[in-house]
Amino acid sequence: MKAHIKTKVPKGRYNTYHLTRALSLHELKKIDCKKISCSPSTLNRLSDKAKEYLKINNFKISIEKNKGKPLQTKPKKILQAIKLYRSGKSLRRIEKELGLPKSTVHYLIMHAKKTKIKKGNTVISV
Repeated sequence: MKAHIKTKVPKGRYNTYHLTRALSLHELKKIDCKKISCSPSTLNRLSDKAKEYLKINNFKISIEKNKGKPLQTKPKKILQAIKLYRSGKSLRRIEKELGLPKSTVHYLIMHAKKTKIKKGNTVISV
């Protein structure tokens, strides 16, 4: 599982941390694994001290372009919506069964390949 970080390192254990913004050296020291991913621009914005810390401590940094806002609908409901749609149910029927707005159901079905989901204050990739 991957945690997306804006300003503070979330509690919990993750395989990879994805930096959406440049972190301070103090926050980088809280990361408990050795894998980090970020966009090219985020890597450029890291301070020289932070880059040196990552290099000295053998962090593996991968460059990823993972655009877009994460989904805030629970993963279980997303899967239910997709299954119901594939079984032939209409958007209105799925809306009534799951208690989601029709526009959200439509978005979930049209963008079923979305890879980021918001879980509390933490963004995870699936």
